[in-house]
Amino acid sequence: MSLFDCVTWKRMNAHKHLLLFTIIVLITVPYIHILLKTRNEESKEETCCSYSNWDELLDSKSLTGEELMEYFTWTNRSSCQLAHDFGGKMMSNPSGIDGQKCVCIDPRIAPLSGQCLVYSFGINNEWSFDEQMESYGCQVFAFDPSMNQPPHNHSSAIHFYDWGLGDRDEKLPNNWQIHSLSSIYNNLTAWHGSVIIDYLKIDIEGAEWRALPEIMNSGLLSRIRQLGVEIHLNSVASLEQHREWAKVLRSLEQMGMIRFDSKRNPWYTGDFGKFRLSGSFGHEIAWYNSKLLRDLH
Repeated sequence: MSLFDCVTWKRMNAHKHLLLFTIIVLITVPYIHILLKTRNEESKEETCCSYSNWDELLDSKSLTGEELMEYFTWTNRSSCQLAHDFGGKMMSNPSGIDGQKCVCIDPRIAPLSGQCLVYSFGINNEWSFDEQMESYGCQVFAFDPSMNQPPHNHSSAIHFYDWGLGDRDEKLPNNWQIHSLSSIYNNLTAWHGSVIIDYLKIDIEGAEWRALPEIMNSGLLSRIRQLGVEIHLNSVASLEQHREWAKVLRSLEQMGMIRFDSKRNPWYTGDFGKFRLSGSFGHEIAWYNSKLLRDLH
């Protein structure tokens, strides 16, 4: 091979190597970009949704309405591997189910058919949740003072009382009889025994903000295996008031309640006048009690 041929051969090989390197770069760079973006998003999600971060966020002086809504809508779904919705009715504009309650069916926390107890506050003549929990195999105690019905058995396993849920025992000016959960539980212990409430459903149009602190302060939270609440926000309440309501929910979580579902109500939306935000005024949130997990071994 002549000197000219040798130089030409080396140049051709160099061009081939450069072309190959260019092709490899063009192929791999997009994948590296996607990988880095995915890891960055996962990192953001982990930071956003860690329990310690919510505490820091809710205590922040610079808390925004958007950040507050992130907390209310945080689902934490991975904490329950099998979650089912019970009850609800079909709605339109948009089409979907309203009023359903999410129940964790994981074996360590699921209600046990044939021996489960449900307390259901807020019926409004819509019995789908209660009837499905009865079909599941639970005894259901249902409560609503607004239906103008006396205590009765709705069915063989659904027992109705015209009591409302609050933070104390009192009669309102409209003659509604309100009781704390601890008072109701003590009154009904003779019927169902001193047992765990496998599912406590609360949908009481804003009165949950009075009832939930009493449940925690009374110690009765230790007897509640799962809790499903429709929380109600307010279009004219301040950011600070919504912060305080969020901290009520954080108190539940700090006491061992693990959130596993949150659904915003798309039929109950509008503007939050005090902090320039549009969104949902209602959120269906569900938790289970980490201190009442069954040992399956």
